[in-house]
Amino acid sequence: MLRQTLFLLILILIACILSFTLNILDSAESNGEKAKEIADISEKPSIVTLASTMKSFRNTLSEELLTDASFPLGHKESYSWSNLPPSNNFDRGGIGFSELSTDQLILFHEVLKVFLSDEGYTKILLITQKSKTPIGEINPNFWNSRPYYIALFGNPETDGSWGFQLDGHHLGLNLLVHGDEVSIAPTHLGTSPTIFDGEIVLEGERTNALTLLDSLDSEQKEKTIQTDGRRGLKVGPGSTTDPYLDYDYSDFVGIGLKASEMNDEQKENLRKLIKSYVYNLESEFADIWMKDIDEGINDTYFVWIGGTTDKDSIYYRVFNPAVWIEFNDEGRSGGSPNHIHTIVRSPNGNDYGIFALNRVPKTLWEHYTLADHENDKESFDNIISE
Repeated sequence: MLRQTLFLLILILIACILSFTLNILDSAESNGEKAKEIADISEKPSIVTLASTMKSFRNTLSEELLTDASFPLGHKESYSWSNLPPSNNFDRGGIGFSELSTDQLILFHEVLKVFLSDEGYTKILLITQKSKTPIGEINPNFWNSRPYYIALFGNPETDGSWGFQLDGHHLGLNLLVHGDEVSIAPTHLGTSPTIFDGEIVLEGERTNALTLLDSLDSEQKEKTIQTDGRRGLKVGPGSTTDPYLDYDYSDFVGIGLKASEMNDEQKENLRKLIKSYVYNLESEFADIWMKDIDEGINDTYFVWIGGTTDKDSIYYRVFNPAVWIEFNDEGRSGGSPNHIHTIVRSPNGNDYGIFALNRVPKTLWEHYTLADHENDKESFDNIISE
């Protein structure tokens, strides 16, 4: 009996030593990965402007608000967002517009302005300021009247990798600075109604697509228009957590009209359509993304489902090695499409930029943290279907 007990103690001791050694090695490896993941602070003037504008906003936040808004790079909050409006009693994560003063909101809009083009900022302004009215009219006792939340990732004061997320009703905006680079994927923009005070939201996204479709000949249209397809975003937003992390797009290769089968004018129409999404980002950074897109332009596929006029409910997608774009009419009002959802992603693995590098749980503790998060469901998930 004594011999068995001694043998057991020796085994436990060996296991502890091995575990301690592996933890040291894992820690060293993890620190090495972390050092490689976080970029140095950029001295590029445009990046300095982004950082200083974000710092100005952060400096207005109380310690409590800044703590509530802030998450480390790779935190699950970075890919937890939804196009659904939050309810009055649900904590979306981050800080809500309703928690900010007018001056703080003005400074946050300055952040949006330096990251986005004039067109991109106008779209965000229309979506965030106008779409709250219809929601409030539906059920003001349930829906949050200012349904937008800000989450901050990393720290521009100390690191060259940082970003923020703005999400809420018909909006999921993920922006990241990593050294000299800026990314804006995934991004969800939607609207209902499509016209606010005479201004048409996402107008270019529809008209540029119709221009491309109309420029195709009958044989090309036969390849483009999928008569047996069902409209609806294939890789759209989820109700809480993005369900398309590490998504395999290979099933979509070969479906639709390939750009290599288009003439120069048609390819330019395709590029113009892509630009209506990519250039929501400030042009200096959009130019870099567009260069990657142009390198694979001949391997781009264009797919169309639905009617073929501006009065019809339509769906289309553009699948390029560096960008995935979808547009869908979700509903009709007064005989015309009046509810739009769009999604823009990076199918080459660049969704969430550096955030994606930390997505897979590396420890048992992280595994259970994510598992707990998966069990958190919004009370209104099944109340509306958008």
